[in-house]
Amino acid sequence: MLTIFIGDLTLLLGFAVLLLPIVVTELSRPRDAFSGAAGLLLGLSLVTNNDRLNGGLMFVVVLGTFLIGRLGYEVAQSRWNQLDDQEKKRLGSMERWNTSFKQFSATIAKLGRIPTGFSKFALQTSNSTKRQKKWVRPEKNQQQQSSEEVETNFKEQLEPSNGDLQEQPQETLEGHLPPKDS
Repeated sequence: MLTIFIGDLTLLLGFAVLLLPIVVTELSRPRDAFSGAAGLLLGLSLVTNNDRLNGGLMFVVVLGTFLIGRLGYEVAQSRWNQLDDQEKKRLGSMERWNTSFKQFSATIAKLGRIPTGFSKFALQTSNSTKRQKKWVRPEKNQQQQSSEEVETNFKEQLEPSNGDLQEQPQETLEGHLPPKDS
C-alpha cells in the first residue's frame, strides 16, 4: 500500500518536473527533462512491482524516497533564491499563470492535431491517379495527307539507304580496317 502511494507521488512529481519548462520557465533548467523522466521511471517501477517489495527492501524504498524528496526541496529552494524580486512578483501574478496555461493548452492542441495530419497524409491519394490522359488534336497538314502517304513515309524512315551503309567503314577492335576479301 505504501509502495503504491509513494509510486503515485513519484509519478506525479516526475510529470510536474517534465512540465516545468513549459509552465514555469523561470524555475526550469536544461537537464530537468532527465530528472522528470527518472522520476517517472521510478514511480512506474514502484507501482508495478509493489508486491515484490517486502521487509527490508520496503524500508530502503521509503528511505530513498525521503532522501530524494529532501534533495528536490533543496534544489527548488535554491532555484527560488536565484530569482530576482521582479521575477518572484511576476510568478505570484494571475496574469502570468493565465498566459502560461494558454500557451500550454495551445501546445496540447497542436499535439492533438498531429495524428489527424498523419491520417490525412496516409489516406491522401496521389494526383497522378486522378488525372486522365488528355488527347491532342492532330495538326491540319497531317489531316490533309492521305493514309497511304503516311504509310509510305513511315516505311522510308525505317529502311536504311544503301548509300548510308557504304559510307561507314568497318573497323576491328584494334582500330584497323578489315581485309578486303572478308
